[in-house]
Amino acid sequence: MNLLRIFAVAAALLALFVWGFFSSPFADHEDVGPPEREPAVRDNFYDVAVRDDFAWIVGYHGTILRSQDRGVSWQLQQSGTSEPLFRISLVSADEAWISGGYGTILHTSDGGKSWHKQQTGIEEHLFGINFIDESRGWAVGSRGAVLSTDDGGATWVNRSLGDDVTLNDVRFVDSKQGWAVGEFGRIYHTRDGGLHWEKQNSPVEVAFTSGTSRNLFRLLSNAQELWAFGLDGVILTSKDGVKWTTAAMADSSSGAAKQYHLFSASSAGPKQWAVGERGTILVSSGDGNWHESGVKTLPSNLNGVAFGSDGTGLIVGNRGTILRSDNGGTRWTPVKIALTHTSSAVN
Repeated sequence: MNLLRIFAVAAALLALFVWGFFSSPFADHEDVGPPEREPAVRDNFYDVAVRDDFAWIVGYHGTILRSQDRGVSWQLQQSGTSEPLFRISLVSADEAWISGGYGTILHTSDGGKSWHKQQTGIEEHLFGINFIDESRGWAVGSRGAVLSTDDGGATWVNRSLGDDVTLNDVRFVDSKQGWAVGEFGRIYHTRDGGLHWEKQNSPVEVAFTSGTSRNLFRLLSNAQELWAFGLDGVILTSKDGVKWTTAAMADSSSGAAKQYHLFSASSAGPKQWAVGERGTILVSSGDGNWHESGVKTLPSNLNGVAFGSDGTGLIVGNRGTILRSDNGGTRWTPVKIALTHTSSAVN
């Protein structure tokens, strides 16, 4: 891979997340607190996770926010890094892992009171991370990076693909079977816990020489189905984890939404939600069809969505965007961030 392409790939990935940096729907110049804290308020938020009453948000400037009241108010946590943080995986209200730029993986076992950097041994950007319990986890990233651990991240084993491809997400359904998706629309599958990976047939895969982008950014799964989401509103689905097909939109009026890239997805009961470029929010009622949700947003990129078991939903995006629902996505309201001058709390 020549130097020009390395920069091109990195620039393209970051551009998809940060192009809307200056168009926050909820920024307020008078309520953001001291200037030195502005990055935490106006950061580009890349991911969100919900567990019971607790939630986390991660962002570009090493930002970590935690809520103890289902996303109503937020506290700023000390990450110990200024590297961009792309993804969070949590297994309880206290234990979580975050992946980020230049091989960064952070871990907490005390609800984020302290975050510790784990030794990964690589410098690749880690765009995806997935833990299925307190011990077993995987991370993926640029230049085919794949890492695995079976001791909670005390040691990470490099199991990179050897293919010159950026991987954006990884998801395991048990200790053996998992998938990774990324650049060129590629989908990889493992049956042995990540020791070996095989490339599956993807309906949107293109060759590097084609000059066409077909990145897949996020995976979602439940007991019956797998989904993959990506550029130009692409949604792929698989019932058996082997054969992938393109999911249909609900009606032709949703054609405009197809143009916008989809960066994240989550399930809420029988429904699935996907969010992306320019405020795009799509929903599926579980019948295989997707349609625009009707939620009114300003055209800022939405990079992460997550639901808790009680129907609490959170959407995060560029320039400090946070949307919250307490009824499974029927209604969404903006959460306005305002730092106080006397503490690190974010309300």
